[in-house]
Amino acid sequence: MEAIKLKYELVKDIETKREQALEKQETIKDAKGKITKYDLVSDGIELYLKERKLDFERGFIQITTYEQDVKDYTDSKYLLDYGIFKQTIIDVDEDYAQEFVDYLWDKTVIKGQNKGKRISENTIYKPYSFIHKVFNYFCKDLKIIKYNPFDTVKRKPHAISVDKEYFTEEEMHYIKEKIEFENIRFRTLITLIMDTGMRREEALAIKFSDINKFRETVSIERAFVKSKLDNRYIIKPVKRKKSEREIILTAYALELINKYRQFKVACGFVVNDDDFVFTAWDSIEIINPDRHSKEFKDFIKKIGITKNVPLKNLRHTHATFFVARGHNLKAVQNRVGHENVETTLGIYAQSNLNEDKKLVRSYEEEFYNKLGLSMSELYKIVSNRFSDTKKLTSILEKVSNEYVDSSNFDILLERCQEYFKELFPIFDKIVQIDSLLDDDEIDAIFEGFMPLYRKIKIEGLEPKIRI
Repeated sequence: MEAIKLKYELVKDIETKREQALEKQETIKDAKGKITKYDLVSDGIELYLKERKLDFERGFIQITTYEQDVKDYTDSKYLLDYGIFKQTIIDVDEDYAQEFVDYLWDKTVIKGQNKGKRISENTIYKPYSFIHKVFNYFCKDLKIIKYNPFDTVKRKPHAISVDKEYFTEEEMHYIKEKIEFENIRFRTLITLIMDTGMRREEALAIKFSDINKFRETVSIERAFVKSKLDNRYIIKPVKRKKSEREIILTAYALELINKYRQFKVACGFVVNDDDFVFTAWDSIEIINPDRHSKEFKDFIKKIGITKNVPLKNLRHTHATFFVARGHNLKAVQNRVGHENVETTLGIYAQSNLNEDKKLVRSYEEEFYNKLGLSMSELYKIVSNRFSDTKKLTSILEKVSNEYVDSSNFDILLERCQEYFKELFPIFDKIVQIDSLLDDDEIDAIFEGFMPLYRKIKIEGLEPKIRI
């Protein structure tokens, strides 16, 4: 009987919501029929936002998308100051639209105390993008104007992709070393994001039931965000369908999550599978997501890293690690939940100083050490490990400035070996344990000496005078 009663209540609730949605649709339909091009822009926007809210309620858009539209309307300083909302829709023609865009560009130079300091193009893109979207609605949905006047303006602001800061492999090792001294919740969260490339809002919405110990995976199905309008906490579906995914966990992250659950039980909490993993210390309730970001910022500062890398960029760090190593881009795309592989490349394969250093290193090795060899290859020549005879002959000719054949090969090889030992005294030390090392170990040893190697220029020797 209880089940029948519950079913009846659910059906009734669904029917009530359906009727309410239909009423809203009828109300909006009536309003759309009444608005004309002689109404104020603000009246048109109010109708646009009502329809956007209905789109959210019907599941067509995310709540964060709707809330961003509301904020763009209520909080845009540039749109408010220019007075565009008080204009009639028909009065916003091509000339008015161009004047508004020119006004936005003029604002890229801040006057007063900060005279000469430029604000980013992204800052002026937001009000332009919003008003362009609104007039598209007037044109294509309401059909009260024949064209969008913002389509033809000159110097349209654009959203510019900015290279994101991320941690290098050395910094990742350092963070993982130092984080071992932090509390269990913080250590588990940071490890999970670093090891999986999750978005912050995805990691905070993970429940214990999402962890599959046998498959060693985590299922990412929802996101935890804070409302942009009233700061309430919202559990919503993930960003896009592609973002809904199951990915492999590292053994260490899996172990940490298990230890964290045991810790909460030891503290006296009853922890169920349906509970969120990352909650307050004194309850099993989720907490302000910005608090985790602040804790990470404080941690980075405490351990002496000056680079400005926010918590959300750990995702960037994770993906960049795989892209830089040439791993399968499709696999990286699926792991981080991108809609298409171009996004993975566009965001995570960006040009930056670290990548630029790699390019310069490659150039220096080719043209300034005269040989195009790595330091470990030079060592292998000294220790008679270099097996490519043809290439070795070419190197001897470059260094000795002499033609090499069977009659002088051994003499010139010995001369080059002595020369390399003079340039790199470390070679003599490594030679003493050479018999204990394999080629991979030698490569690993000399990787750390690359900064030294780049500063030493290998000059050609003077030819021996033959009598």
